[in-house]
Amino acid sequence: MLVLSAAIASASLTFESQKQDLHVPAEKKEMEVLFPFKNESGERVAIVEYDAPCTCMTAALKGGRKLKTGSVGFLDGETGVIRGKFELGNLKGSVTKKIVLKTRSESGEEDSLSLESTFHIPYLIAAFPNALSWHLGDAPEPKVIQILVDHDEPIQISKVSSSSNQISHVLETVKPGYEYRLTVTPKSTDEFLFAALRIITDSQNPRYKSLSTFITIKSQQANQ
Repeated sequence: MLVLSAAIASASLTFESQKQDLHVPAEKKEMEVLFPFKNESGERVAIVEYDAPCTCMTAALKGGRKLKTGSVGFLDGETGVIRGKFELGNLKGSVTKKIVLKTRSESGEEDSLSLESTFHIPYLIAAFPNALSWHLGDAPEPKVIQILVDHDEPIQISKVSSSSNQISHVLETVKPGYEYRLTVTPKSTDEFLFAALRIITDSQNPRYKSLSTFITIKSQQANQ
């Protein structure tokens, strides 16, 4: 699904939208987003620079004519498209990326604008909560993390490992492939601790092969 806001005009170019929301299918490895625009300024406008300041996103420009300066010019009334391609990697949740560009009109007016895309990447498996904490000196009582699968196909948990031997954990299957309980207990709360539990699944999608939860033991003042 793609939601477009009302047309927004910069000082030089008119974009159908400068912000877009895209809902990403779980199996997608990359997503493309298009920002169509039109020159309605009454004079030629050149796009001097355009870039996505992130290694996971690239920007491309369609339309116009390349000028001697290396910029791309658009005559009054001409249209073009800024295209972004986002490599999703292992990201999940809502992720916002930007493409920035600079323009210069024939009369010398310069303008900068930002094109923003928010990608909503589904959580097929997630932990609630994804972090547990105890205060120094607390009783080392067990706490529970619930792991839920939100998918038509089941996802099995094959392994849980801890980055610290000061944490014990027990995994219980509530509904095979869809619901699990992970009970976590510190061996002691006498010392500060930051640790991670890594949960390995049988998902064939690299994005959902593992998830992590975080365990801390800290002073009560750290919350203030």
